[in-house]
Amino acid sequence: MSRVFAAALLSGVSAFVLIAGQGSAQAAGFAIREQSAEGQGAAFAGIGAGGADLSSIFFNPATITLHDGWQFEADAALIVPYSRADDGSLSPAGALLPPGVSGDSGDVGSLEFVPATYASVQVNDRLYLGLSVNAPFGLSTKANEDWVGAPHGVKSQVTTYNISPMIGLKLSDELSVAAGVQVNYVDATLTSHFPFAVAPVVPEGLDVRVKGDDWGVGFTAGLMWQPTATTRIGLGFRSMIEHELEGRAKVEQGGATLSSGDATAPLDLPETVTLGIRQEITERATLLLGVEWANWSRFKTLTVNSEKGLAPIGGESVTPEHWNDSWFFSLGGEYRWSPALTLRAGVAYEDSGVPTSTRTPRVPDNNRYWVSVGASYAFSERLSFSVAYSHLFVEDGKVALEEPTPLHAEFEQDIDIVSLSGRVSW
Repeated sequence: MSRVFAAALLSGVSAFVLIAGQGSAQAAGFAIREQSAEGQGAAFAGIGAGGADLSSIFFNPATITLHDGWQFEADAALIVPYSRADDGSLSPAGALLPPGVSGDSGDVGSLEFVPATYASVQVNDRLYLGLSVNAPFGLSTKANEDWVGAPHGVKSQVTTYNISPMIGLKLSDELSVAAGVQVNYVDATLTSHFPFAVAPVVPEGLDVRVKGDDWGVGFTAGLMWQPTATTRIGLGFRSMIEHELEGRAKVEQGGATLSSGDATAPLDLPETVTLGIRQEITERATLLLGVEWANWSRFKTLTVNSEKGLAPIGGESVTPEHWNDSWFFSLGGEYRWSPALTLRAGVAYEDSGVPTSTRTPRVPDNNRYWVSVGASYAFSERLSFSVAYSHLFVEDGKVALEEPTPLHAEFEQDIDIVSLSGRVSW
């Protein structure tokens, strides 16, 4: 009995850690890459080497030294994911469903709005100060409660905030460095549901709910090198951030609480490295290249501790994850159509790092291909706007799980993203 209830709790809390709202992922693991409308227009190729916008400081803080005077920028991304499995079953052979239970998850993806803001000031010819406020992890999912995969997760709603003050130093006209602090907050609410009885211990209509939050601290660093007048190379680093999520776990039936108590789950957000290259081909055309690595392979197991007095789910539960490192490769270009208008396009391939053996309905993440277009328009030297659109072709996410109940399904999925930004300088 305790094993099944512990598995049910683990299903809820694993999203608490794993998903950070990532069921309809648009970046590997549960990261949100949409922090720059300008960068998105070229599929984030070259973002580590900076551009006209200030938003590149999220990926490489050293690019702050490209922006003289005072700068302020606001970015917003609208993410429209689609992820649905209509073949869910208790058996690999398919078509094995309890009475009244559906094989259709419904579209688990949720429309999401991701904001980001940036500010910087040039103190003198060498010193720059900046601040970014982002949502680097997040989104949400919601599946049908009567589908066969509901014990593995129904609703996942997670919000994150990351506040990062930074300092940049121009060592010479060719070389700049920077460093900053990351203060990260995570808030999560998640549910699982048993639409069918699991004899002899779990009755039909059982719900597991988990809610919790935590603060964590890390750092960011970067360098930027311009070896020639037409070439710029940037390297950015965002550190691991340790979290100990603390909250409450509940087991309910028909709206009545059967048991509740404290729950915790450790979480190490992975470090990332971003490499960007900008190479001017002509006075108007620039080639952009990018590579990003994230250390998701540090995520081997998920350990959940719940209050020992919380019968019958108290104690420690451990589940294997064995994620792999993720890689993002991008190629793009900019074309300055006029002094005011710049056009962009880019393509990218992303290896998600989430293996089929541990993929869940909350995180049906898989490899994907990016196709992006965008543009920037400068109304004056002080005011400019950028817009971008991306379509992500995501490989089907196969799920094959046995606990807390068997689940075999395949998620068809894709993502559309529209971003807009405005920048003011003085």
